[in-house]
Order: sequence, then C-alpha cells, then structure tokens
Amino acid sequence: MPGRSATRLAAGVRLIERAISPGGDPVLGLYLFTAYVRLARSMRRGTRFAAINPVAIGVPALLRAHPGLSQTELAGLMGVERMTAGLQVKQCIREGLVTRRRSVKDRRRYELQVTQKGIANLRRIAQLIPVHEQSLFGALTPAERRTLYRLLRKFIDAAPGGRHRG
Repeated sequence: MPGRSATRLAAGVRLIERAISPGGDPVLGLYLFTAYVRLARSMRRGTRFAAINPVAIGVPALLRAHPGLSQTELAGLMGVERMTAGLQVKQCIREGLVTRRRSVKDRRRYELQVTQKGIANLRRIAQLIPVHEQSLFGALTPAERRTLYRLLRKFIDAAPGGRHRG
C-alpha cells in the first residue's frame, strides 16, 4: 500500500501530465523522469543504499569484463562522451576502484584496470542490489518486473546512436 507521500507524488504527476497533454496521451518521459528521481533519492548519501553508485558500479564492472580499455573505448561501452567517462574514471581512481597506466604496447595510450578494492566493492554492492530492487519494485509482480525490464531494454537498445550525454 503506498504511503501518503507516494500518493501525493502520483497525484502530482497525473496533474502535470494533464496540463502538458490535454488530449490524454501518456507522457512517458514524465514518468521515466519521476522514476529516475525516486531511484536517485534511494541511493543518495545517508541512505542505506548509498553504496549503490552508478559510477562506482559501471566503470569497475566494465573494466572487470574488459581489462585494459582506453578511456575512449570505455566511453563507447558506456554510451557517454569521452569527457564524461573521464570524469567518472577520475572519481573511481580517487576512490581506489580503478587504476590508469600507460600502455607498454603504445606509449600514447592509457589502459584502465579495476583494482582489488573495486572488485570487492562490486561484490558488496551485488549483495545490496536485491534488497534495493525489492524496496523500489516491491509493488510489482514478478511478471510486471520482467515486462518493465523488457520494455526498458528495448527503449535503451533503440537509443539513436547508442550514446547519451551525461
């Protein structure tokens, strides 16, 4: 059963939707943005899920699967601009999750590697994810979760150019 603040939020979103879509067509972007805000709030500092940081997960996870990537290659896998990937790599280096070394094969190139601390962090986060998922999506049945997952995958896979800024 949704709490009072969730009910108010849902009512507010529907009011906004009516204002920007007088014909009654659904405004999916509004709902995706609202869902994103809820997700982001659940992971902010001071919450029990603060360790679930997309940067601290994504960069080390990709480098664990593909050790030695360059920043440009990493940006391509992440679907972000090279500068954005660079900022995320810098954060991970500062936190000790990733290292950057000059390539022995090509001295102009830097290779990125996940550290043991980065791997340990991924393991710790993997234990938090099921609890976090339940806190966010507990109102959905398993079939509804699978449907949402399938639709979001389709939406992401169809992104023009496969890149987003961010």
